[in-house]
Formats: sequence, structure tokens, C-alpha cells
Amino acid sequence: MALLKLDTFRVSAAVLLFFCVSSVTSNQFTPRRILFAKCDYTEDYTAKPMAVFMTCANARGVCEVRAGGTHTLRAVFIPKINSTDVDSYVRWNSWVEVPLPGQIRDACDSSMQCPVEPKSVVRFTYDLGIQSLWPRSEYPVIWSLSDRETERDIVCFKFRINIV
Repeated sequence: MALLKLDTFRVSAAVLLFFCVSSVTSNQFTPRRILFAKCDYTEDYTAKPMAVFMTCANARGVCEVRAGGTHTLRAVFIPKINSTDVDSYVRWNSWVEVPLPGQIRDACDSSMQCPVEPKSVVRFTYDLGIQSLWPRSEYPVIWSLSDRETERDIVCFKFRINIV
């Protein structure tokens, strides 16, 4: 019986060590659900995510992201329209929308599986680089995935980040 407890302890410790090492090497932060809202200007065909997750430096509140770091965003949604070529567009929403520099716009290349089809669950994953030169502050962000051919938004959502 004592041997069984020791083996169970070793397995538990190994699993815990694996998760600790993999979280440090991947992003240093554990993904968590973040608050979001659908965009103000959406059409009937624009989906709202079921959930949005991000690797934040904090456990609660507005997601803190580290300047000079990379933070992973994942949105899960069910599209209402078809698309074989999806454009990813992320921007600050201050007085005027300002595109984030250096973003990868081709969502089908590595962020999600295409084509997208109505009523099928889609998982969009994006590694967002936070440049060191960006001012430390809280920012409203808008993220949309659009069909390139029709320019219709497939999904659009907004959330806040705090660059620290």
C-alpha cells in the first residue's frame, strides 16, 4: 500500500512539473477567460464569440499584458456565413480605430482552420506580440475576422487590455 501511495505521488509530481514547465516555456501565463462584448456595428450575419481566453499576467480584472511579451488570444465561435479566406484585423479603439502594427492578417494561414462553415465550432488562436515601445496604459481593443471576398464580418468582439 505504501508503495502505491509513493508511485501515485511520483506521477502527480511529474504531471505537475510538466504543466509548470510547459506554461513557463509557452507564454509564462495561464490562459483565462476574459470579459468581452460584441462590436457595436455588427450585422445579423456577424457572430459573437461563445468565449474569449487570453494569457494574462493577472488572475482577475482587465487582462494585463507585458510590454515586450507575447500573449495568446483564443476565441471560440460559431459562424453564420461561409468563408475560405479570412482576414484577421485587430485595432485600438480610441477616438479613431488604429490598427496594431505587425499583425498577421491571414487567419487561415496559422490561426484557424479554413474553410469556415455556418453552425460549425471554430477556434481562432493568435499570438499577439506587445511591442516594448507601446505606452503603458489600458486600451480598448476591437478584433474582427472577415471574409476577404465579401468584406463581411464573420465574428467581431471588443475587450480591454492593460499594457504593463
